[in-house]
Amino acid sequence: MTFSVLISTPDKIYYNGLADSLVCPGPEGYFGILARHAQMVAAIGTGIIKVSLESEIKLIVVDGGVAEVTHESTVILADSAVLAVDAADAEVKLEEILARRIAPVLVH
Repeated sequence: MTFSVLISTPDKIYYNGLADSLVCPGPEGYFGILARHAQMVAAIGTGIIKVSLESEIKLIVVDGGVAEVTHESTVILADSAVLAVDAADAEVKLEEILARRIAPVLVH
């Protein structure tokens, strides 16, 4: 059973289509969403969103946001996002986001 998914930032739509399942990063770890999921609003943390439809997988690296889940759809409004071509690319992009957070600030 599928449900509709929209993943966007304020300036771009990264995914707008159907999914069999969705795995999202939350502040305390990853959580999964299937069709007919209980309704909820959840914070999105920094990590990789995995959108699965049949045998196809889309990976989107996000850094913060909010998800609204209903029985028929999920809408994710991310603070920032970037589409990854595969799992290795997603990991590299995630590491870049995390490295920017802990990079020392140089004062001249």
